[in-house]
Amino acid sequence: MAGIWFSKENTQGRLDSPVTYSADNEGFNSTKDFYFHTLIQVDSSQANQVVPLLYTFSDNSTSGSAYQVQIYIESGIVKVLGSRYGSLGLRGYCESSIPFDELFELVITVHPSQNTVSDRVFILFNGVAQTVHSIYNHKSMYLSAAYFRAILGGDGTSIGNAKGLLMLKASLINRYDKSSIPPTVSDSQSMTLWHWDFEDSSNPLKITTSRQNVSSEIVWTNTGDSTVVWVEGNTPPSANSGGGIIIPGNGNTTRVQGVVTEDDQPVARQVFAFTQALLEVDGSEETKHAVLGSVMSDSTSGSYSLETSPYEGSVIVVAVDDYGDVWQADTVYETGDVIRPVDFQGYVYHCTVAGTGDSTEPTWWFDDSIQTVGTAQFKAKPYTRPLAHGPVFPEIVPES
Repeated sequence: MAGIWFSKENTQGRLDSPVTYSADNEGFNSTKDFYFHTLIQVDSSQANQVVPLLYTFSDNSTSGSAYQVQIYIESGIVKVLGSRYGSLGLRGYCESSIPFDELFELVITVHPSQNTVSDRVFILFNGVAQTVHSIYNHKSMYLSAAYFRAILGGDGTSIGNAKGLLMLKASLINRYDKSSIPPTVSDSQSMTLWHWDFEDSSNPLKITTSRQNVSSEIVWTNTGDSTVVWVEGNTPPSANSGGGIIIPGNGNTTRVQGVVTEDDQPVARQVFAFTQALLEVDGSEETKHAVLGSVMSDSTSGSYSLETSPYEGSVIVVAVDDYGDVWQADTVYETGDVIRPVDFQGYVYHCTVAGTGDSTEPTWWFDDSIQTVGTAQFKAKPYTRPLAHGPVFPEIVPES
């Protein structure tokens, strides 16, 4: 047995699937059916955090993201959320919390036309049906379409990625199925099966696909291979290690605090803390700097408080502007989304009015005006280079 460990220090690592199309053997036909089965373990350090599991994007055209599905764990509660052309298309929240620090089997299956409302978003923990609240499923919400791609352990942004998550295997199928045992092959043209178990050490990120008894392989892309790592066995790396990096400490809770400003004005920025020292890597002679954590500074005051436990050595604090996502054709944008040109030119663009972008890349502008892109509106802003401060020593937080 083997798996992928999203370390507790992970910020930018996730697994991205290739784009597939319905005409491909690996692609999905347009369907309102959805089945996701996985075997995972979530570290208790994430008990009050958001842990993204799966994010899918699909569209009836050859690109875009008209239909989006997010499966994530928030404060221990499994949640399913979907959007259809920017509006709510799917929702369901578990009543009971997941078990932390132990492997458990999770099954989520969805179909809007089930006669019983509770069956429309159906969730199992270790084969036991869970009570699901706030169920909503739009009758025209598609869970897969002609264009399809997926993210494992990420929320679609560059920094909203899983921490403290071990995934050993998973299956994704475009059909409704309340079974806790997923099929291993598809004998139907209308059903596509993706399965991954990370057990091939020579190609651990491969996805085995099946459709109408034809098997293929595609591969996840790892965006952070120092903090999203392959592990042999069914347990996370040893305690006080993240991606193999051993974080020394005396068991104290530590933190760094401060205020982020730009042109003397408080701003919201993603704040990271790195060890100034090179640390040992478990089972290796290699040494690396470690990312101890990250937090968003407050947009009104610019203040932040970032836990760095258990580390007590000097750290470097870096505040990073939102680099945004690369522009893509026919994408649905919400207020607050940030994009950048395919060829970056020093500016990012903040969505001020929700809408759908154009099918061709816009002519970018380089002042602070608001302009229309498709039916959405964006305001240009110069991208601010990262701001670094340090070294500083974390303070030890007194026990309450």
